[in-house]
Amino acid sequence: MTHPPFKLEGLDHVVLLVRNMTEAQHFYEQVLGCTVDRALPKFGMLQLRAGASLIDLVDIGSSEGEWARPEAEGGRNMDHVCIATGPCTEQAMRAHLAHHGIAIVEEGIRYGANGDGMSFYIRDPSGNQVELKSPIAD
Repeated sequence: MTHPPFKLEGLDHVVLLVRNMTEAQHFYEQVLGCTVDRALPKFGMLQLRAGASLIDLVDIGSSEGEWARPEAEGGRNMDHVCIATGPCTEQAMRAHLAHHGIAIVEEGIRYGANGDGMSFYIRDPSGNQVELKSPIAD
């Protein structure tokens, strides 16, 4: 078996297709705490900082984001994105999501890049599934 000439360092970015940039930006900033890193309006794109990674939103409802529309209506190109969070109690996470009217789709202990952790699966306003994963509390 050959090895690549590089070392993997982690998730750089994920590109999500959204139907309404205003709703999506509100969700990712207010609910998840992302910040705007860069706007690329000619591509209908907003790049949001999520810790060391980026979440790129492309507004497929705009003419500028038309380039990213799936060939089939409602087609998707991803199951979910997992965002690692810092320590957070389950109660605090549930209260925060409830405050923003965000339903928890599924929850439980899941394995990921940093080992086991508490995961909450939610959906953004465009239906993209987002997993919020925090370390297991001691």
